Amino acid sequence: MRKYLTYILMLGFPLLGAQKKIEKSSYQQDWTQLDKANQALSFDADIKLSESEQMLDKKLFQLRKQLLHDTESKRISIYNSSFNELKPLIENSKLFNILQLMPKGGLLHTHSGGVTDAKWIIANARKYKECYVYDQKDNDQFIFGQLAFFEAGKVPKGFVSLDQKLNSNAGFEKELLELLLLKRDNLCTYTDYWIEFEKRFKRINLLLPYRPFFKEYYLKGFQDLAKDKVHHVEIRYVFDELYDFQHGKYPLEKTITDLQDIVKQMRQTEPQFSLKLIYSSFKFLDSDSIENQLEIALKLKKKFPDMISGFDLVADEAAGNSINSFQKNWTKLNEMTAKSGLEMPLFLHAGESNSIFNKNVLDVTLLNNKRIGHGLNLIYFPKSMELIRENGKLVEVSPISNQVLGYVSDLRNHPARVLLNNGIQCSINSDDPSVYGYEGLSYDFWVAFVYWELDVKALKKLVFNSINYSSLSKNEKQQSIQYLNTQWNDFVQKANQELK
Repeated sequence: MRKYLTYILMLGFPLLGAQKKIEKSSYQQDWTQLDKANQALSFDADIKLSESEQMLDKKLFQLRKQLLHDTESKRISIYNSSFNELKPLIENSKLFNILQLMPKGGLLHTHSGGVTDAKWIIANARKYKECYVYDQKDNDQFIFGQLAFFEAGKVPKGFVSLDQKLNSNAGFEKELLELLLLKRDNLCTYTDYWIEFEKRFKRINLLLPYRPFFKEYYLKGFQDLAKDKVHHVEIRYVFDELYDFQHGKYPLEKTITDLQDIVKQMRQTEPQFSLKLIYSSFKFLDSDSIENQLEIALKLKKKFPDMISGFDLVADEAAGNSINSFQKNWTKLNEMTAKSGLEMPLFLHAGESNSIFNKNVLDVTLLNNKRIGHGLNLIYFPKSMELIRENGKLVEVSPISNQVLGYVSDLRNHPARVLLNNGIQCSINSDDPSVYGYEGLSYDFWVAFVYWELDVKALKKLVFNSINYSSLSKNEKQQSIQYLNTQWNDFVQKANQELK
């Protein structure tokens, strides 16, 4: 018996150890294969990094790691703070400086009225003697802080000269600026942010149709974007007739020709700068009104095929009509485009919501909808996610906007992380930066990189998506990609030098 026991001790335990090693090795192989399988589903799985890009990737990883260490050591609550609270930290970070160097490609989701710096709006508007501000309590027609241009002798009651008001009241400029910005200081405080959001637009909506101001406003907005390495812009544009006090109102076409002139002016210093307009109307209108809007959009498209790229409906999804309620309009649109030979794709806002009862993403899955504005609740509809991935549609993500408007408090929990890891193509956008108190796209890329734990491969894919999924024509797209490739390679070289 002792003899057999000796053999067992000599041979059995080593065999048992070998079995455990085999099991462990097999488990680790399965784990590695599963990890690779998950990575293969990611939106950026097709990106292969060069040696220089891999070097930059390691440096940016360490930069983020150091940033998080520093904020933790200083007890800065980076994950439970609003964008407005973190803005100074972002601006003073080395990571922000690097991201400012990065070419952004295109801005695919922004709105007329939300493009240009609010401080500039006040400073430039006061130069016009015909600019006035409403300084009385809100009523059915005007709200406190609303700006407008009026001819002498035709100024409504309650409006005073903006320049005189600013000169006579030292604190009014700061007060007015606060009225033009939407900040979310305390993530837990209740405010109806959509009501406050819409008030910001109302305060400047009488400024923008004034043609002299209109031209300065968009030139300034485009210059700021170009400075932040954005060379293509697509605006959700709500058309209104331009006017001045010499000629009165101009036809809608004047808006487009003026914007074309501004683009020509931009190209004197930024030869690759380009612009497309997505004709936009409102979800709260009825079906007959939307049909009229579609007819106007098609007329403009026929006259300016290189400028009008598609159609959208905007406004708070919780308060407006569903996309599904406009079924007859989408059918009519198909009939009109078939008859005219024009293409009018949809770029609808959908899923800017936390509710599963909002099913607008079902419609954009089925319609000729090339890009989806926001798509926050798309993760609740797995079949729609699958179809959007298979059909190669893109989700336009605006992380800072989503936090300010209250859809995502801790940006680590942003639904885009789920979309990206499930192979849904996305782009990074600013939505209405002037309302949120910043310019350009670097801030949105900063929060995406930090909170979503991105790497250079993801950044590169997001940047190139903004051109590959743009409304540029095939030839325009080829030129834009070629330019972006050069810009990107220069950026990688400069960033590596900066981070030695």
